[in-house]
Amino acid sequence: MKVQFSVGLLASFAAILFALPGCNHLPTTGTSITGTPDGAAEVMMVSASGQIQLKEIGFLEAVDRTDQKLVLVDFWAPWCGPCRKLTPAIEATKTKWGDKLEVVKVNVDDNSAIAQHLGVNAIPDVRIFRNGIQVGDFGGVMPKDEIDALLRSLQ
Repeated sequence: MKVQFSVGLLASFAAILFALPGCNHLPTTGTSITGTPDGAAEVMMVSASGQIQLKEIGFLEAVDRTDQKLVLVDFWAPWCGPCRKLTPAIEATKTKWGDKLEVVKVNVDDNSAIAQHLGVNAIPDVRIFRNGIQVGDFGGVMPKDEIDALLRSLQ
């Protein structure tokens, strides 16, 4: 028996799936940070000795750039095990990319208004911005090689 699906039937099925709870997380690429409340963030820097250092900065100052540099924003919390597991991959990515990439860490416990405004529903949640516009994202733990490949695809 051969089953044929019409385009309309497939579109209806997809619409139902996205309407179900838990299935409505659509890509947020193209989202602007315009209107996002400001708050504390930490910018990741690599010292001359290769050590990762964090410097406190305002979220909007760190992300609302006009220099075409990619800005990776890691939404995390200290109690989050997967967040702690992701941190070494993000640190390795920052070390590899150096000044070509800005890495910003936002503690969602301290900055819930930022996370809520940008639709962060689960952590770890990583958003990548260029010129204040989101150009990529991923959730959960991702290996450093995959993070690197994603960043290369966004250059």
